Amino acid sequence: MKKENRLEFGIKAKTGELYLLTKKERILTIEILKLALATSGGRAFLLERFGKEGPRLAASLLEEMGVQISLPQGQKLRTFS
Repeated sequence: MKKENRLEFGIKAKTGELYLLTKKERILTIEILKLALATSGGRAFLLERFGKEGPRLAASLLEEMGVQISLPQGQKLRTFS
């Protein structure tokens, strides 16, 4: 396997699937999630698509990927197993 194609991060779905992301895919995922949480439209989409837990899921995933974020006042991050 070439060095530039090395996989750097994996995500395991609740169904047991394992997703491997390249460095560029990981950076893209992080930026999309940060943008979704930072904008009212992004948070509205997360709420509409995933319910109340949507923003917390996004924040939890970012933290799993090593990104420290702060949620809007009053919201607490809930961890998922």
